[in-house]
Amino acid sequence: MGLINWIFDFYQHSRIERATDEARELRAELNTIRNTRGDVDGERMLRAIGELALAVKTVQRLAVEKGLCTEAEFQRRAREIDLEDGRADGMSPP
Repeated sequence: MGLINWIFDFYQHSRIERATDEARELRAELNTIRNTRGDVDGERMLRAIGELALAVKTVQRLAVEKGLCTEAEFQRRAREIDLEDGRADGMSPP
């Protein structure tokens, strides 16, 4: 096996490993919003959404405060990203 093939193989294995780790983390996170019967717990779901909203607002404000973008630029980019799935619905697929 040549060096290039070995490097590519190593790279692919690292990506597979990373994807496996991410899937494991997502399953664990999903379990945090389920109750003991396996049903989605509304209160836990709202808490998870609230935590996500807080994180997004924090990043948005920091970007504007640090001068990375203006509020108008941020909103314009959000609208562009919203349209990536073909619908202007204020959401982006996970």
